[in-house]
Amino acid sequence: MPRGLKRPQPPIDPYRSQSLPVGRPAAVYYRQSSEAQIGNVSTTLQTFDMIEQLIQHGWPRESIHMIDMDAGVSGTKKIRDRKGMSLLYEMIESGQIGLVAAQDVDRFFRDVTMIETNIFIDACKRNNVQVLTPGMVFDFAHPSMGSSHIRMFREDSQRAADYLEYQIRGRLVKARLSRSASGMWAGRRIAPGFMVDCRERVDGNRNPDFRKYKRFDLYADVVLRYFQLFREKSGNLQQTWLHIQQHGPMFPAIPEGTVPEGFRVTDHLNRRSTVTSGWTLSLSGLMRMLVNVTYIGHWVHLDAITQWDNHEAIIPQDLFMYAFNRLSPTDFYGDPNPEYVPYRPWIRHERAERDVEPPTYSGMVYSDDVELRPHQRLMTIWSPSAKKYQYQLSDYPVKSNVWNVKAFIVDELIGAMLLDRLQATTINEAAWAAALGSVETVEQSEVRRIRAAIRQAEATRDNIIANLGVITNPEITARAEAHYEAVGLEIITLEAELARAKSGSRRSKLLADARPALREVIQRWDRVPREDKLSLFTALAKYAKITKITNKTKTITVHWRDDTVSSRNTTHTSLGPFWEDEALDKLRQMVESNADQWEILRAFPEHNWQAIQARYAYNFNDRRWPKSYKGKRGYGKYAQWKDTVEFQHEKEILHKSASVTKTLKTPASR
Repeated sequence: MPRGLKRPQPPIDPYRSQSLPVGRPAAVYYRQSSEAQIGNVSTTLQTFDMIEQLIQHGWPRESIHMIDMDAGVSGTKKIRDRKGMSLLYEMIESGQIGLVAAQDVDRFFRDVTMIETNIFIDACKRNNVQVLTPGMVFDFAHPSMGSSHIRMFREDSQRAADYLEYQIRGRLVKARLSRSASGMWAGRRIAPGFMVDCRERVDGNRNPDFRKYKRFDLYADVVLRYFQLFREKSGNLQQTWLHIQQHGPMFPAIPEGTVPEGFRVTDHLNRRSTVTSGWTLSLSGLMRMLVNVTYIGHWVHLDAITQWDNHEAIIPQDLFMYAFNRLSPTDFYGDPNPEYVPYRPWIRHERAERDVEPPTYSGMVYSDDVELRPHQRLMTIWSPSAKKYQYQLSDYPVKSNVWNVKAFIVDELIGAMLLDRLQATTINEAAWAAALGSVETVEQSEVRRIRAAIRQAEATRDNIIANLGVITNPEITARAEAHYEAVGLEIITLEAELARAKSGSRRSKLLADARPALREVIQRWDRVPREDKLSLFTALAKYAKITKITNKTKTITVHWRDDTVSSRNTTHTSLGPFWEDEALDKLRQMVESNADQWEILRAFPEHNWQAIQARYAYNFNDRRWPKSYKGKRGYGKYAQWKDTVEFQHEKEILHKSASVTKTLKTPASR
């Protein structure tokens, strides 16, 4: 293809600054290092004032893009690790803007290695994007001043990084760590249940509790209840957390005036229960709370107890040690905890002891039955009672088991549909060609993805090489070289993955070559290993989906790669007590109308009394058998209808009735 021609560009005066690109859109970049700084004077300077300055320079307001996603994000992070900076970089590379403005150079970067800074400079230079601050306009692409502007921008960035490294981390952070080591609060998150006494003097005298923890009753009572619940649940962390999510107690909003003057309380709680929407902790957060020695008065600094009995304890010693010894494998000194007694909610059965093969299509089965979680992958679990594998749908944390179905039932039906598809595709030429084409499409997209990742990694490595030429600090050079080696290892890994993808891309060819052998596979389908069945299913199908119709009936639908579907229904018999909705409604009416025990047993003759009570409790009355039940009970918990006197009496009546009927039908003897 012949090279295209371009419009001639007017010459640029190398001794004159270029005018601001008012004709192209501009962006304003805003960043604050921490959330506590958001809303201060710097926020106003970086947002409203910068926009007004651009308007004064001639930009229409609608041509100014405000990029403010990096509130509370450190300038030491890489471009890709900051949403706002990543967006700005994409706008520069795509030519969407001609200028980017910020309050100061340190808003862009505080990068000690200068690698990210140089990447940003290179992007602006290649795309002719200027950088504006209140005191300077950087034009990296200027024919004579560009190199000077690049050097000035780097120097400003280096000063910002040095200030962070030596002033903030070297002096201020060091002083804060020294204060924390002595048992005083130094600005970190306040443990829920405590408040910090920030009064340096009380009644004119030095406050001995200055920056020490004090009990905050509003939250301390909630924390105490969490420890009590953990003991009530016999040390089961999962059950404790689920109970809190569903029933509380939650951390309440702090009313105005509750915190005494001169004190501070925790302000970092930001998680809500998915059930009650109240403020609570995550599962891992609850575990950390239950082993936090701060609650018995000790002070921890850098993961070690530095001050014993430093402040008031809010959890009794015995209650805390109960939780600590069930959750912490190490003691207060980091040594193995001799009292460690972890809770084991079930006994793990080794796979080698199971005489049933794992599910064939594990990882390929989904369901849409949870409303807020469409296309959810089903878990594969082992049922110790049934001694079978199951596909299980979970709505965590609300309900761990929405429904389940035995894996061998699903596998047989999916296998039958896969066998039908193989028979159809091996006979029908058009169907076979469509199946091969869908496999090739998936393979080619995977190869393209890996190649793109390799190109990106190689570009990163080239940038590092370019940056090494301007770095003089030996430590920074060593870090850049380490980064270069890490990227090299990443490229090696990607190339190996590409080789596997290319070898896998021959799968369609092998599948085509194996067409004659597939006829023999079809004839001996029952002997085909489960791994080969899964490979065939992956080649021809996208996934399988299960939809619940009733407790016993579910629809299994296979979505093939040619965008067709196959479905089958199953009504299975299970060892578990599956009850239809009509049976549950009948049970509820009989229990709540106080029907006698024998009448309920007669209505459900296949279940004993304990199973009936458990089924009612599971579905109604908050999982409890109602204390208000007044029906007559004369039998034990294992009694069935056939074990009752009423059954025997009814049987005798039926027997007599049958005898009379037989006598009436027999002709009288002559």
